[in-house]
Amino acid sequence: MGSHNGGHGAAVAITGMSCLFPAAPNLDAYWHNILGKVDATSEPPAEAWDPDVYYDPAFADTDRTYCKRGGYLGALAEFDPLAYGVPPVAVGGEPDQWLALKLAHDALADAGATELPDAVRARTAIVLGKGTYLNGGNAIAVQRGLVVGQTIELIRQLRPDFSAEELERLRGELKQMLPRLDADTVPGLIPNVIVGRIANRLDLMGPAYTVDAACASSLVAIRHAVRALESGECDLALAGGSQVWMPVATLNLFCRLGALSRRQQLRAFDRDADGTLLGEGIGIVVLKRLEDAVRDGDRIYAVLRGVGVSSDGRGAGVMAPRVEGEALALRRAYEDADVLPRSVGLVEAHGTGTPVGDAAEVEALTSVFGERDRELPRCALGTVKSMISHTIPAAGVAGLIKTALALYHRVLPPTLHCDEPNPALGLERTPFYINTETRPWIHGGAEPRRAGVNAFGFGGINAHAVLEEVEGASGRDHRPPWDTEVCVLEADAQQPLADAAAELALALANEPGFSLTDLAFTLSQALGTTRDPQRLAIVASSLEDLRHKLEQAVEKLRGGKCRRIKTMSGIYYEAEPLGRGGKLVFVFPGEGAQYPNMLADLCLHFDEARAVFDRIDRLYVDHPRGHVLSDWVFPRPAFSEQERRRVEASWSSTSRSSRS
Repeated sequence: MGSHNGGHGAAVAITGMSCLFPAAPNLDAYWHNILGKVDATSEPPAEAWDPDVYYDPAFADTDRTYCKRGGYLGALAEFDPLAYGVPPVAVGGEPDQWLALKLAHDALADAGATELPDAVRARTAIVLGKGTYLNGGNAIAVQRGLVVGQTIELIRQLRPDFSAEELERLRGELKQMLPRLDADTVPGLIPNVIVGRIANRLDLMGPAYTVDAACASSLVAIRHAVRALESGECDLALAGGSQVWMPVATLNLFCRLGALSRRQQLRAFDRDADGTLLGEGIGIVVLKRLEDAVRDGDRIYAVLRGVGVSSDGRGAGVMAPRVEGEALALRRAYEDADVLPRSVGLVEAHGTGTPVGDAAEVEALTSVFGERDRELPRCALGTVKSMISHTIPAAGVAGLIKTALALYHRVLPPTLHCDEPNPALGLERTPFYINTETRPWIHGGAEPRRAGVNAFGFGGINAHAVLEEVEGASGRDHRPPWDTEVCVLEADAQQPLADAAAELALALANEPGFSLTDLAFTLSQALGTTRDPQRLAIVASSLEDLRHKLEQAVEKLRGGKCRRIKTMSGIYYEAEPLGRGGKLVFVFPGEGAQYPNMLADLCLHFDEARAVFDRIDRLYVDHPRGHVLSDWVFPRPAFSEQERRRVEASWSSTSRSSRS
């Protein structure tokens, strides 16, 4: 399976991923938050914010930090040094150096590659995007070496009565309040040590370096890793980006540029978009030549078909986006991938929520993808920044991980806070629509599902990656949880059943270390061991919901005289089960009412259900009007009454034709 396209680079498989983003300590939580439309932005942790620095957004003075909301890691930024053979005394400086080590290990574990042969370790690259602007490490150095000295000098002038000994004692006390800075902790101040630590602790001996391409850093890092694999220099690569500390000074700089949202909400592509939010996070992917991944039987999330990079050249200004530069990166990516942009069904936009940036991005995409050539738009557009904020060097890999999971699970993920697209974007003339709901990705085309990922950095750097699904791969892991689970308890009499329910409720009150799905499965495995059992069945949406319903059931079952429980909330019990004395009958209820998004939940959870719609769409892929069945069963989000009426009218005509 070597070269994937007539002389272009070798196809590269994404075989492992790990991430740490706001409200998402791991890959599963990140994906579940995306599908659940969780806005993970928040006020900064109390210990990280000086309230005297914050001013009301109504102030027009941009010297003031008018926006503090963002995507913060907070307590999720935890690291156990002993687990990685690191002396606790050495931990200091930049926190991302330690967290990136953990994430690199987790990504290799996800790829099943923690036990690598020596020959592969010697040819494993590490390339991470990392900003070199103000960060936690150099802030500590400045505080210890400059701020403390300035403070002592100010005190000397204000209190000339203080002796030299008193001032020195005060200097020592001020330094004690700051993190240590010595031979063990100084390496934590050096940006490129982030990859050196990974190479050192995981014994990887390929190229290891960082790149700073602003907001495009992680996609540019991935491009470097892809080239190393294509050239044969390396056989495995870790690539991604990191931004773990968002200081007030950085927020202030972006406020001076007017780039942050005064309403403190990132509303990419929306009529009311007024700026971005900044945040923290790390994402790392494991890359491998596709032919090698197939040979080794690896699980493959998606295939990287091509990456394009460009600069804006001479534009209006070094900080202003230029459509021609962004479009050039897009064209280079699709030339590298040797695929047509019109074959792409999802674009993960840079989508910062700045009106100028969003407009330039849509214009650049349209110039490459073309104008709308059918009645309905064909390509979903969204951005994970609406959920986690803008993680700067990690922004590209945050979008790439989301997109790889979308391809793996055949799901079109939602974007948040776009209630009405900005009319100035002219989306009605483009092939794009803003996808605001979690929807099954139905695909009847002859080519595989494909997606693009944008990352445009200030200073004029642009990057775009083209991803493709692996046909036949099944996304059984990292699957979203059910909305509810059925939990069934059984016993040989009502009183023991009540005791079992009470015991389980008590266990659930003590922070159990298992999920609702795992519990439901375990309980189901214990059924059928009792002769003539009595059963209590509960439909629960969470462990807490299950606990409350168990307690309600116990109150009714205590005493042994309850004959029946059947509640609207989902608690069921029969003293004399109906099925004991007869046979089971299935009644087919007929066609029933049809409605938009019918069976969408089944398609999201079961590949077999989605595949049926794929096959039906394939029959109508050449329809003269460009319509397929899924256009009407799973309609695109409608933002106007006119769009809604059109969908409803189409559904009415579809229903009439199906009944006839």
